[in-house]
Amino acid sequence: MKPKHLIGSIFFCLLTWALSGIWGCNGVLSTSDTKAPQPFRNLGDSAHYVGITACKGCHSDKHATFIETGMGQSFHLADRKYSKADFNNVKPVYDKKNDLYYYPFWKNERLHIQEFKLRGRDTIHNRIEQISHIIGSGQHTNSHFWMDGQHLFQAPLTFYTQKGIWDLPPGYEDFNTHFNRKIDIECMSCHTGMPQTKEGSVNIFNKLPLGIDCERCHGPGSLHIKEKTSGIIYNTNKQADYSIVNPKRLPWKLQVDICQRCHLQGNNVLKPGKKFTDFRPGMHLDSIFSVYMPSQKGDKAFVMAGHAERFQMSACFKGSNKGDLTKYNANINFTCINCHNPHVSVKKTNQELFNNTCKSCHQPKTKKSKHEGCSLSESIRGTQTCVGCHMPSSDTRDIPHVSIHDHFISRTNTKYNLQINAKSKRISTGEITGLHSVNSKNLSHRELFNAYVSYFEKFDSKMLYLEKAKAFYNDPSVELATKIQYHYNLREHASIIELWETGITEEERSELLSDAWTQYRIAKAYDLNIPSQVQKALSHYEKSCDAMPWNTDFTAEYTNALVRAGRIGQAKEMILAALKHQPKSELLHFNLGNCYYRENNLSSAMKEYETARSLNPNSQAVLVLIELYISVGQKDRAKAMYDRAKQWADPAILRGWSF
Repeated sequence: MKPKHLIGSIFFCLLTWALSGIWGCNGVLSTSDTKAPQPFRNLGDSAHYVGITACKGCHSDKHATFIETGMGQSFHLADRKYSKADFNNVKPVYDKKNDLYYYPFWKNERLHIQEFKLRGRDTIHNRIEQISHIIGSGQHTNSHFWMDGQHLFQAPLTFYTQKGIWDLPPGYEDFNTHFNRKIDIECMSCHTGMPQTKEGSVNIFNKLPLGIDCERCHGPGSLHIKEKTSGIIYNTNKQADYSIVNPKRLPWKLQVDICQRCHLQGNNVLKPGKKFTDFRPGMHLDSIFSVYMPSQKGDKAFVMAGHAERFQMSACFKGSNKGDLTKYNANINFTCINCHNPHVSVKKTNQELFNNTCKSCHQPKTKKSKHEGCSLSESIRGTQTCVGCHMPSSDTRDIPHVSIHDHFISRTNTKYNLQINAKSKRISTGEITGLHSVNSKNLSHRELFNAYVSYFEKFDSKMLYLEKAKAFYNDPSVELATKIQYHYNLREHASIIELWETGITEEERSELLSDAWTQYRIAKAYDLNIPSQVQKALSHYEKSCDAMPWNTDFTAEYTNALVRAGRIGQAKEMILAALKHQPKSELLHFNLGNCYYRENNLSSAMKEYETARSLNPNSQAVLVLIELYISVGQKDRAKAMYDRAKQWADPAILRGWSF
């Protein structure tokens, strides 16, 4: 039988266990290219967002068609009419790696997703959550969100409409976070109008519009509406109305920046002092953030939201967008809106529009162009679009079961015919050599260091990225907070402590005291480097919670440390308050069980540990329950827990028990 001090060691296991949970969305356009000031008057802070309904009154025709587009249907409440999923004869989706099943179903007109685990014919884990929102228009996918109290999370099941199948969401095949993938402002700022998070939180939203709206391309509309209602009207056939952005009146580069705000996928690195909601149409995107993607030798696979990057690699784009960078000439410049009318669904766009865009330049024997016409015979060409050959549809690198048109416009030849092109898969086989910014030039060492460290942390834990970051470590522009993040990802806790205690000025220290993530990382460094001296970590945990009081992961870490320091009453008070706004936090229930255990209230402790286990079948609470059930003489229940833990727990821990 296990020694009693095992439970104390399991309390500390939460440190490394929660840590992993908390860890886990060729530049051509840049600010330096276009410096001309824009005349639109809704770019400043005096204009605010009013929502799509306010636009509908005067622009009902545009509204009627826009709400049918992928943007207009990008985010909705979880009602049947918004779901594109097939619920007939659904079979549970099996996650072989974690031995879990997932099943969607409707009950009382509410969509639910079930997670369960089997042992033989017995169900040994069963969790059901009601879905609050559907994200994705259904052109490619429907994914699903749920609310844990006030917090927004992704559920572990997606419907892939092109193939008509249910499967795990992208990324879950490598790391299944169950119902715990947080949905933050970076994600939602591309799927809704203009969302707003609660200050001090990650995934509590004070404002969460349904669907992308007019103002994402035209900018905030309050000034425009104020002028129209006061009688200030312009004949826009003769002069521009500068109270609101009309993308067609922007220079071509700023036009593309509107589209690539969301259709440019990668690691988004914010400029100092900026937020993801700061970008407004008419601004340079790289004045708010730069987007980084891996550089690699050989062919490069394209990603789901990489349209803008791929398009700008095309000879058609490069050849058409030369000369005056401060204007847009529809007869010369080639941008996204030459093919895409944002007010009309691509499904309802006449395919001849796409052909005509190509023919406007690629028409043989015309004065306008020296380009050759189509080389296919008339009989073949008559049944195909230009897009079918030159922008073939293929699987994406990052989203399973999804095919999209590659927006890199390729030139075909006699050996690269329609059939070969349509079947080609742009699979990445090249060696990754580093990162490059897709939308910025002249990058500072500070930003490159930040990009490499954050890419490692958010996307890909290849040591290559931290090795690349090391080259910029000693640059004076690199901030201390990012150096701490760098050492944190390397698990170099002693280096973090040394930086904080000896390698920092008082001015830097003062600034970092209110930086939630830096304080959290310092707290973890003390806690993991010298765990016997938890008191040194407590003040930093406290400051991280002060800066982000609605981050329940920070609260869980702080209260775990409080329990180990013997401050049970303070820990319980914080946990109970946090459970009011996130009642299904596994970590908080685990810590509350720790509190009751320290108070020798074993029945309440067991209840909280069982709740934690019900939320996550691989919870560390299972190991504590084995010991507790043994201690109260319930060996059968202890044995059942032991059999479950054998599937995932460290054999060294389980070795001490015998049944």
